[in-house]
Amino acid sequence: MITLGIDLSSQPAGTAACTLEWKTKTARAHPPRLACTDDELDAQIAKADAVGLDAPLGWPVDFIRAVAGWHETTWNPDLRDRLRFRETDREVRRRLGLLPLSVSTDLIALPAMRAMALLHRHGVTDRSGDGRFFEVYPAASLRVWGWSHRGYKAARDTAARSARTAMLDQIRAALDWLDVPDAYAETADALDSLLAALTTGLAATGHTHRPTPAQQPAATVEGWIHLPTSQPSPLGTRAPRTKRG
Repeated sequence: MITLGIDLSSQPAGTAACTLEWKTKTARAHPPRLACTDDELDAQIAKADAVGLDAPLGWPVDFIRAVAGWHETTWNPDLRDRLRFRETDREVRRRLGLLPLSVSTDLIALPAMRAMALLHRHGVTDRSGDGRFFEVYPAASLRVWGWSHRGYKAARDTAARSARTAMLDQIRAALDWLDVPDAYAETADALDSLLAALTTGLAATGHTHRPTPAQQPAATVEGWIHLPTSQPSPLGTRAPRTKRG
C-alpha cells in the first residue's frame, strides 16, 4: 500500500508531500517533496492508494446556507459558532480538547479553497473519507498517540528545529519498523506531511473514527477529520490501540 500525506498550503510554498510505502513488516518514507505545485501533487496522487490532506475539505453547512442567502435577524454565540465550525471540528474538541482553526473565519480558508480545487480535479464528492481521499489533522494525531505536538512550527527558530528533531526521534523510537529520512525534521511542512501519511494509512485500513449515521450527511459536505483509533503498524500486524479517542 502507498499512502500520500499532503501538508497543503494555498500556494506551492509551504506545501509538502510524503509518499509512504507500507509492507508486511516495514514501511519506508520517501524523501519529502517541498514547494509542490498542483501538477506535482497530481502526479504523486496518481501513484497513491490513499491520500491524506492536512486542510479542511469543506465549510460548515450553516455557513454555506448563510452565504447563499442570509435569513438571520439576530446574532448570538450559538449562531456564531455554527457559522464558524464544522461538526468534525466540534467532534475533535469533544474527544481531544483541541479546536481546529475555523475554515470560514481564519486564514485556513485559503488552503481549503486549493483543497476543493484538488478534490474537484479528482472527482471526489464525498468529503467524509471516500476510501481514497481523507482529511487529516497532524496535531490531533500526535495528541491521540500521546506524542509531543507543540513548539515545532516556526520556520527559522532554533528551538522549533530542535523540537522537530526530537519529534522525529520519538516517532522512530515508537515505530521502529519505519524507515524515515532526517529531512522530515528540516521543516514543519515536511514533518506534517509525514504525520499525514501515517494517519492516512490508518484511515485506509479502518483505524480512524468515522462519522456516526447522524453525522454523515454533514460530514459528506463539510469534510471529516480522521482521528486515529490506534498507533500506526505495518500491514498485516495488529495495530496497538490508543488510550485516547
